[in-house]
This record gives sequence, C-alpha cells and structure tokens, in this order.
Amino acid sequence: MGIISNIKNVLSPTPKIVQSAKTPIVPIQLLRIRQDVTTRAAAINEAERAYYPFRVKMQQMYVNTRENGFIKACIERRKDLTLLRKWEFRTASGEIDQQLTDLLCHTVNGKTQLKTWFTTYLSICMDALFFGYSVVHLDDIVDGEFPYINTIKRENVSPDRITIGSFAYMTSGCKIQEEEEFKNWYVFVGTPNETGASRCGYGLFWELSIYEIFMRNLLGFNGDFVELFSQPFRVGKTNKTNEAERQEFANTLAQMGSSGWAVLDDIGDSIEFIETSLGGSGYKGYDNFESRLEAKVSQIILGHADAMRSVAGKLGNSGEESPAQQAMEDKATKDASFVLPLVNKQLFDRLRALGFNIAEGSVACMMNDSEEVDNANTIADLSVKIKQGGLQMDGKYFTEKTGIPLAEIVAPTPNATTFPAKIQNKLNQMYSKHSH
Repeated sequence: MGIISNIKNVLSPTPKIVQSAKTPIVPIQLLRIRQDVTTRAAAINEAERAYYPFRVKMQQMYVNTRENGFIKACIERRKDLTLLRKWEFRTASGEIDQQLTDLLCHTVNGKTQLKTWFTTYLSICMDALFFGYSVVHLDDIVDGEFPYINTIKRENVSPDRITIGSFAYMTSGCKIQEEEEFKNWYVFVGTPNETGASRCGYGLFWELSIYEIFMRNLLGFNGDFVELFSQPFRVGKTNKTNEAERQEFANTLAQMGSSGWAVLDDIGDSIEFIETSLGGSGYKGYDNFESRLEAKVSQIILGHADAMRSVAGKLGNSGEESPAQQAMEDKATKDASFVLPLVNKQLFDRLRALGFNIAEGSVACMMNDSEEVDNANTIADLSVKIKQGGLQMDGKYFTEKTGIPLAEIVAPTPNATTFPAKIQNKLNQMYSKHSH
C-alpha cells in the first residue's frame, strides 16, 4: 500500500479507507498495584537508570494518579482553557484559510467547532504535560478524517529512545521518527526534563503522585472513621437463656437498617444506641488535610490554590483580573505555545505527506477573548476614522475581522401631512387658480 497521492481520492461519495501503518504491540494488561512512597521511589529509580532506563513503573503509578476525581477535574479544566478557545486557520498572507478550516472544523447550530478527531489529537498532545510524553497514532483515514485516532500505551513507549516496543521493557522497537513506514502516521510528543537525567520529562503526574497517594489513603481512613465513630453503636440487653431466642435477638440488632424494628419482652430486654463524642467533630482533621492536599493539586495544575473553588464576586475574585483567573490565563498562554507547534509543524507536515492539500505557510492560531475584543475595538475605531476621511470600510471586511454581522441603516419614511376635507378642498382650489 502506498501513500495516497491526493486527498481528493479519499473525499468521494463512497467512503474510502486508507489504512495506516501499525506498530506490532502485544495486548498485555498493565497490572494495577497499590502505590505508596516505596513504589514511587522505585519508579523514579527505574526512570533514571544510567543504562536501560524505562518508564513502566512510573506509568503504572500514573494509572492510579489520573483516576483521582479532583485531579481529573483539574486536568479537564486545564484542557478546556485550550480546547474551548477560538481557533483560526490562516494562510501565509494572513487571510482565513477556508479549505483548512473545513478540514479541521464543522458548523453546529451556526457555530464553528473543532472536529472530534482534531480535538482528540489536541487532547492527547496535552496529556504529555501530565504523563511526560505521548505518542499519537493517526490511524486509518476515512473520508478525509481520522476517526480512529488514539494514543499508544505509554508502557510500550521508550521516550529516551523514541521507540515503540511490542512488549514493555524492550530496548529495541519501531523507530517512529525515522522509519519511512511509520513516521507519517505517528507523532511523538515529549516534554523537557528539568534535571537533565533524561531527554524527556516526567510530567506533572510525578509531582502530583505524592499528594494523590495521601488523598487516596485519606479517603480510606475517612471511610473507616465514619464506620467506627459516626454511626451509633447498638447494644442489646436480654435475660433470655434459650440459645435460639438469644440468636434471634442478636440478628435483630445486626439487621437494623433505615426502618429497623424489634419485639421485646416487658422485662429484661432493651436496645441502646451509644454515640461517640468524636462523631461530631473528629472528621475535621480529615477534612482539613484533604482541603490542603486539593489546594496543592490545584496550584500545580492550574497555577493557583483557589482556582477550582474561587467564586466570582467574592473578595479577591471579583473580575477577570483575580489572582486565580490570571493564573489560569497564564497557563493557557503557556499551553498555546506548547500545542501550536504540534499542529503547525508536526500535524500539518504529516497531513501534507499523506496527500492533504494544505498550503505552505498556512497556520493555526488561537485568540483570547480579550484579544478578540481589542481587535474588534481597533477595527471599529479604524472604520470611524475612514468615515471621517470621506471613505467607507467594506462591510464584508469588517465582519470577517471582527465576527460582528452588519445590517444596512434604513432611513425612516416621512409621514405625509393630512388635512381635514374642507381645508384640503380649499387648498386644491387655491392651487388650481394659481396654476391657470
């Protein structure tokens, strides 16, 4: 199978599939194990070996880290800062590239949105910020799109060698950046290593893992506390000596639920509910520790401890320039610098090689809401100056630059003056005489 010569062969009424090259990966499950400080130390030792470094234990630990509910919510919020921004695709001359826009976007309810496969590509690329690296497999082309785009299992990827092995711990494998068969179908996304111990970073999950271990253990401790101290202890007293009757009385205590009941003798039988004094306030230690851990996680992912909990209008959070809002805007700016080269260079070069008609110099760009407002204000001010100079800005150009639709000004029609019939007749006679 050869690479298609032109994408128009794929964009036909009959769905056509161009099969991609696929690396041979044996489907072996990555076992989930209990993670603690000891396994965390073992993971970094394996990754920083002078010879034969691997990331298997580290990625095994990250499986648990990413499943924490609060961490997952922070990651989704971080990604939304990039995925929900306004994307534009422009030619080398700065005009809107409609062909590229149609390839990567579609219109839903009158609004332009990124196509699912392109959003998935961006999401996998951003995952590298947390896992340390990602390998995107574009997979088969179906009608000019990549509906099966996916990420390669990270335990099979060696970021130090940039290879994909059939098994974990393989020192050899497919060199996806060098081999002609694979290089147009795979995108390796790496991150910088701050310690210089590897050519690839460890990702934010490394810093988050220690907090996640405490958060996970804290959840178990809190559950045990609720079970032991928050529910009253049931005590039954009876003078029954028959073993069957005593067992029936014990079963009554054990099976009490939301509508428990019991039949007791007038003399000798009683049931008591004993509550502990710790049940009222003992939980606060867990609650306080959990809040501090979540603040650290939020600070690492979103740049501010209060980014997930701040409420607009409260002291310190009124307006867009609150510290939490500013921190997230800074993260969005950094993420844009990380993602855009992965689109403009890595993705577009591969699409051209696969036959997609993407003009040289065409680029993707993102705009902030504030940038859009500033741009609209600048164009509006310019249109006023042009008007004052005796000229007029083209409405189509104005709409294209600002996204604001224009409507023609309709001048009001003056109402005709009406007079009573007698006055109107005299006026008609007067005008008739003067005309003769």
